[in-house]
Amino acid sequence: MTKVAVEGNDFLFKGRINVPADKSISHRAIIVSSFLTKVTKITNLLISEDVKSTINCFSQLGVEFKEINGDTCVKGTGIRNYLPPQNVLHCGNSGTTARLLSGILSGQNFSSQLDGDYSLRKRPMDRVKNPLEEMGAKISTTNGKLPINISPASLNGTEFNINLGSAQIKSAIIFAALTANSETKFRDKKKSRDHTEIMLSNCTENIRIENDAIYITPDPVVELGDIDVPNDPSSAAFFIVAGLINHDSELIFKNLCLNPMRIGFIRILQTMGADIEIMNLVEKSGEKTGDIVVKSSKLKSIQVVGESIPAIIDEIPILCLACSLAEGESMISGAKELRFKESDRIKTTVTELKKLGCDIEEMNDGMKIRGKEELKGALCESHGDHRIAMMIAIAGTKAIGRTIIKNAECVSISFPNFFESLKGFRKKIQS
Repeated sequence: MTKVAVEGNDFLFKGRINVPADKSISHRAIIVSSFLTKVTKITNLLISEDVKSTINCFSQLGVEFKEINGDTCVKGTGIRNYLPPQNVLHCGNSGTTARLLSGILSGQNFSSQLDGDYSLRKRPMDRVKNPLEEMGAKISTTNGKLPINISPASLNGTEFNINLGSAQIKSAIIFAALTANSETKFRDKKKSRDHTEIMLSNCTENIRIENDAIYITPDPVVELGDIDVPNDPSSAAFFIVAGLINHDSELIFKNLCLNPMRIGFIRILQTMGADIEIMNLVEKSGEKTGDIVVKSSKLKSIQVVGESIPAIIDEIPILCLACSLAEGESMISGAKELRFKESDRIKTTVTELKKLGCDIEEMNDGMKIRGKEELKGALCESHGDHRIAMMIAIAGTKAIGRTIIKNAECVSISFPNFFESLKGFRKKIQS
């Protein structure tokens, strides 16, 4: 167990901040590279605990990984030629690994078992099992959770009209459809993050998007060049809010993924009065990337409702902190999906921000937040959730006194050098 202490009002957020590579794109870069039998070079791959889980699982399936001059080189097997794993495929804390692998493995000719750590074992897996079973997958869960057992099956092309707004479930279905016996049509009434379909559309004609529906044809012919992973806006979100709530800040973020489905929180912060400028916008392999500049701002309250939630789902905890220091009363609703993350993020966000003096109230599907002018340091708990730990740390930069975060090591799931980066902007921190 690691405790980290943050001293409040001892920070100056100025200059360029380097944040990690995008976690969502990194997972998918590994998976899509495994569809080829030639070597794919991935530049700026995130090497965090979650991504390591994906690498380790695919290594057991016969995919080869080698680091050359800081790049990750991947030699795949082909989507129907993975090797039967000799051991349980351990997904660590990564829900993305477990759910996307469930889709890929459902159409294979061998059996496999997926498991995870204590936290991942508490997360629901029937929500991905059920649609895969509609395609003919043979999957058994453990009371709806991990471990999952997957038996050999022949998958059928299926038409899905669902209302989930989950990129993980959508991606699992897309990957399963690539091993089916006929075309699959997928439509989700709630639009979710679209990195899977962007990456596949950029390298194969076996996926097309028409009138908000995704059509997937089996056995993709993949032509994939080198992949350069942009930086992660969800990781940047913590320092973006740090820059907004602390005086005399001016932070520069370079080469961020600016996919419209990933920067909903930036648009919301701008509506709240945040001084955030987007610059140098370009497109790389179908993904929009660019730079942003963030300056100290006086924020006002906001109402965030259901249709906005899928695009900001990972940023809601840090958005709640911004709302806690904004003028007026904010409300976030329609965010029940938060209860199924690494922790119940509605409950853990409210619990920890209350300890810091925030006026925040838990609702069934969100939070109600009344803004205050100051916070107070407190003893806080990460609940093993990387985004809760980082939210607390950023709150601590603004709080009066010392904030202590228990079990802070979980930040390595997505942002391994988070505290080192934070250290660069303050005079003193003890751990």
